[in-house]
Amino acid sequence: MANLDLVKTIVVVMMENRSFDHMLGYLSLEGYPVNGLQPDPWLSQVANPYEGFHYRPFEYTNTRVPADPPHERGNIGLQLDSGSTGTLDLRGFVQSYADVCPVNPDSPPAVMGYYTKSTVPLFDTLARAYAVCDRWFAPLPAGTQPNRLMAMSGTSLIDTNTFPLPRQPLVYDWLSGHGVRWRVYHEAMPFFALMLHWIPAIVRGDNFRSLEHLQHDLHHEDDGQWPQVIFIEPKYGDDPTHIGEPTDHHPPASIIRGQEFIAKIYATLTSHPDRWRQTVLILTYDEHGGFFDHVPPISQATSGQGNYDDFRTTGVRVPALVVSPLVNPGTVYSGDLDHTSILKFLGEKFDANKVYSTEVEHRRLVGSVSSVLNAPAARTDIPRIQSLPPDSEPVPTNVSAFTAAANAMRTGYPDDVRQRFPEIWHVEAP
Repeated sequence: MANLDLVKTIVVVMMENRSFDHMLGYLSLEGYPVNGLQPDPWLSQVANPYEGFHYRPFEYTNTRVPADPPHERGNIGLQLDSGSTGTLDLRGFVQSYADVCPVNPDSPPAVMGYYTKSTVPLFDTLARAYAVCDRWFAPLPAGTQPNRLMAMSGTSLIDTNTFPLPRQPLVYDWLSGHGVRWRVYHEAMPFFALMLHWIPAIVRGDNFRSLEHLQHDLHHEDDGQWPQVIFIEPKYGDDPTHIGEPTDHHPPASIIRGQEFIAKIYATLTSHPDRWRQTVLILTYDEHGGFFDHVPPISQATSGQGNYDDFRTTGVRVPALVVSPLVNPGTVYSGDLDHTSILKFLGEKFDANKVYSTEVEHRRLVGSVSSVLNAPAARTDIPRIQSLPPDSEPVPTNVSAFTAAANAMRTGYPDDVRQRFPEIWHVEAP
């Protein structure tokens, strides 16, 4: 196990709905030692069939996906098992996508597309400068809510999206019970407002703050105030209350907006070098969002409590980066991980018995994020990120118009907007 005494702050950022091959699989095409894409004949071998045509992975240059790929439990079952072999063949992604978007040889399906460093330069820089995990899976072959519950609880009482979320203990409760300082910084509505009993703490408590406070808190809070665990949430595309473009990478959101969001977090955290040297930033995605990946999910234990006993495997592989001075540059970690690996890390760091819970310890057959930390001492270099490319498509006109109007209100009538329109007070200028 890594020397966890070197870790003072753990930061978790969970984005939305992208697979590993879609975001980082290109690295292996450039000779980087990840389990990613390979040139022909491999591309042809993993092609997905649909109506007599086989669709290979291809370089995708559009920063926006035209339609949100299906990604609920039934859809994922089809994506993993097309029915052609009776086993998990991962050849049903195109067939599933055809339910929401026309698919033909003249219109290659976006779910088979992959980005390269020209479109995702931030991820390219972070992967090479820190650690990329090429066997990090969504915990369940299901959608957003069950996987976020797994990430923040270690179990899920649901297997499909619902409202309100069922009342079950979250990592927030665990951290408070262990006397650990924690905080959520959010761009818009925090995700667990969907669990109604958390709303009073979200709107009144001090554990939930706008992301704009992160820079100030980092530089002005003393060590007894600065959180030991931080969750940073993007602006969710599914949140109807936000103004401006979402930053969560949930299609059809721009891949550029999400990189800008992560770049801002990285720039902020590294602006305090002393605290940065004691920080572990974990970047991952809640689930694959219906995008192709070629690595089969891993088997999981099924005995025990919880409402996911009939899930025999994890979900699909997702992008994951561990960004910290406590990892050597160019690290590729290929041990099995999923979102509960974060909880195992917290247990090792903050629990007297080094265990988050019996459920997580024994049912989740994955390792801990601590296994990725391989630097004997904190690095002093702070790699810088290159500039991001422009969007391949402009911001929709009406989105830009509403954002401009909100900015005009904020500029011209600041006091009134603070009081009467708090939801738009922090809107970014177009």
